[in-house]
Amino acid sequence: MAAINKEQVDMDNPAFAQQDPHLKINDDEEMGLPPQFRNRYPRRPPLFDGLLNNVRAVTKKVEHIKGFKFEVAGGLSNNFHLAHSWMIPPSSKGKAPNPNPMKQPPVPSYTLAAQYLGGSPKTPFDHPTYVMTGRWDSSGKLEAAIIKRLNEMFNFRFSAFYLNSDPLNSQMHLDCDITGEDYVHSIKIGTGLYSFNMMQTIGNRLVLGYEMMTLTERNLSLMSYAMKFGINKNQNIYAQYVGAADQLILAYNHRLLDKAYFMSELEYSNQTGESRAILGYRQKFAISEVIVTVNSKYKFSSALTLQGFAYQLKLCAIADYNKDSYKFGYGIAMGQV
Repeated sequence: MAAINKEQVDMDNPAFAQQDPHLKINDDEEMGLPPQFRNRYPRRPPLFDGLLNNVRAVTKKVEHIKGFKFEVAGGLSNNFHLAHSWMIPPSSKGKAPNPNPMKQPPVPSYTLAAQYLGGSPKTPFDHPTYVMTGRWDSSGKLEAAIIKRLNEMFNFRFSAFYLNSDPLNSQMHLDCDITGEDYVHSIKIGTGLYSFNMMQTIGNRLVLGYEMMTLTERNLSLMSYAMKFGINKNQNIYAQYVGAADQLILAYNHRLLDKAYFMSELEYSNQTGESRAILGYRQKFAISEVIVTVNSKYKFSSALTLQGFAYQLKLCAIADYNKDSYKFGYGIAMGQV
């Protein structure tokens, strides 16, 4: 099974897909939605795998562009949406050769993403009968998913991943989510594993959960645990132990103002004995957003997004003081972004 780079989270990765595959902060209150479109089950907990999504939408921001990215996106109909993107990495001319021979230098790439909504959605708040998403890039990586919501209680997801052009490096997962007013159960059957997890709301502030996972190829069973505690409506504390990685994660989320968030995350790996802390701040304005992070290894990053009527501009900067590395990038997106 291929390793996942935890510092990079693909925005269109179907593994994060529910109705919307994007990692994001819940902005329902900010958007001023009418009551009929807001969450009808405020005590329903998050999925076990998505417990930290609100925090990691800032501490591990989806996209930090290194070089130049151009994207064109648009809907061919109310149901079908396409996005094309071209990524040009920064030039390595005049730079010292990479001391790691296993790490390949970045090359220009092209990515095609598509989404189809089943049914007849007429407003952004209508629930489609099913959702199909797909993503392919020029390196041979392919991701696809179909999400079917049977009713208020049952939701099915089927995902397939081809990590490169070698068909042996593929993974498939079938998930079934069972949700109630104050609980979520998930059953997963995938390549080399199967698991069951549950999250339960206890009282008004506490959420507890666990996961049992079996790795069939290694004949190994693992346990994971999760907790969320609401200090008040603006502050939350999270804790999660991931048995597969033997890793403990602690996180904190504080909504400072109406559109300002402070996040922190601490990771400790029992396998290596190493730890890492990340602090993040997110500020939203009328037509822009700023996200700034700094971690315990003196790596600083910032991302500025300017949103227009049919365009989006992104400016990114990453400074690694330990490695004396400074990278900048910018992107332009046109259409429905």
